[in-house]
Amino acid sequence: MIRELSLEVRSKIAAGEVIERPVSVVKELVENALDAGATDIKVSVINGGLDEIMVSDNGCGMPFEELPLAVKRFTTSKIASVEDLDSIATLGFRGEALASIADVADLTIFSCDGETSGQLRIRGGEVLLCKPVASPKGTRVIVRDLFFNLPARKKFLRSASTEFSHIQKFLQSMVLIYPNIQWTFTSEKGVIWHVPPQLPSEERFYSLFGQKAQFHAFTASQAELDIYLNPNIVGELILSVNGRLIKGSAYFQVLRILKDMWGGANLPVMVLRLNVEPDQVDVNVHPQKLDIRFKSQGWLRQALQELITQVRSEGGSLGSDSKTSGEMPHYQSEAWTTTPNDASTVVNETIRENYMLFQKEALQNQKDVGAAVSKGLEIKDYLYDAYILIKRDGVYELWDQHAVNEKINYWRLSSLYGVQFLLEPLFCGVDEETAQALTEMGFELQQVRGGYLIKAVPSLLLLSRSLDVIIDDLESIKGNIEKTRADLACKSAVKAGQKLSPMEIEALVVEGLKVLDVSYDPHGRPAVVKLDQALIERLFNR
Repeated sequence: MIRELSLEVRSKIAAGEVIERPVSVVKELVENALDAGATDIKVSVINGGLDEIMVSDNGCGMPFEELPLAVKRFTTSKIASVEDLDSIATLGFRGEALASIADVADLTIFSCDGETSGQLRIRGGEVLLCKPVASPKGTRVIVRDLFFNLPARKKFLRSASTEFSHIQKFLQSMVLIYPNIQWTFTSEKGVIWHVPPQLPSEERFYSLFGQKAQFHAFTASQAELDIYLNPNIVGELILSVNGRLIKGSAYFQVLRILKDMWGGANLPVMVLRLNVEPDQVDVNVHPQKLDIRFKSQGWLRQALQELITQVRSEGGSLGSDSKTSGEMPHYQSEAWTTTPNDASTVVNETIRENYMLFQKEALQNQKDVGAAVSKGLEIKDYLYDAYILIKRDGVYELWDQHAVNEKINYWRLSSLYGVQFLLEPLFCGVDEETAQALTEMGFELQQVRGGYLIKAVPSLLLLSRSLDVIIDDLESIKGNIEKTRADLACKSAVKAGQKLSPMEIEALVVEGLKVLDVSYDPHGRPAVVKLDQALIERLFNR
């Protein structure tokens, strides 16, 4: 018997198309913030976004009287007619995002347009509260209990760590696409990263991924290309069209053209921003607006060819493997060309490369080691290529560079800081217990016949041992994840006697301050010793 579905069922089905997992919520709210002209965007998640997601911005905000309208389906300020669909210049346009979130979660909105401000709370589509309240200019959206009324959808969500990695990956891409925005990302464990717009590109990359890279920028008539060179990081293309992060068929279409023009060499990390007239692309082709259609490819090939010509002209300065001008930078990694049938072969060649340092010229432009890195803190001296003397809040502290870096690495692995997604999945034939252990360490796996495909790895693995060794360790200790995490953190840390540059010292201190307790390393050994007056007096038997 054919029947018309109720409004409630239709709303849940529609919401499921737009909001698939926590990262879908973050994406929609961040895009709303960008459309509102925000220059400062803060994202906070609890339990990987499963318990709470909060996105706040300093954009134009909404007047109080429009708050109830904002959560109704197909209400928007971005288009008004069918003709507008042919020239969409904003990231959002359908008026579905807030309504979809409100249908499957507990949604609270605070917003102020500079004149009026208010609060709206709606849970499962039912308005619980709507009143005027004081609020700063901009919008703050809090989403709790995602999919509380859709248990069928909720049970298909992954672990909190996996959901967190998806959110982090999306935000990393957006930070690189929008370098003129101030971004802050936090979780219940503290600040993951804070990236101000004035931060140099190399430092921005380091803040996001915990890895150093050489930065090169190229500009064509309708495209901008940023290249980050580090042979220890698996190549990746981050693509945006008119500011929209693109996946799906359009992404792979551009990737194929780019790889053909690149000439067979392995691609580095590339951020490609395509800027085209809105009527030359169709953005209304995907429920989550992750894909588009190009109306023609002529301009696309011309823009990419112009960029690649510029890259070739600077080929000699783009990496240690490029000896002459006109050569494309080429890495030893075979991740692009090897079939994903032998994980150890691919990852050994991808990961075990020598670490590329910044060029000496870049280091000479950094702040002096004695410069203040934050209010109330100064780096005073560097002793024996192993210890950093700092003064914090009037007290001198001695930092062991290896132990502090080890604690930072352990924290990053524990919070999935710097997950690197692979363009080509790698096959490994591990059992279910080992797969679960890998997932808890930050790997993203997809089960297939005979084993698992590895889709993402912790960034620190790129500076450590090969994947087959890690898997062997996990199989031998059977679930002792904390020991494996501590071991990987130790092997990835700088060593005592390994001389650091002023910039590296400063970066180590700044990263150490983000860790909740940097006083001890993961093995319980001291990492920071306070040289207070009482200790100094004891040294002199007073």
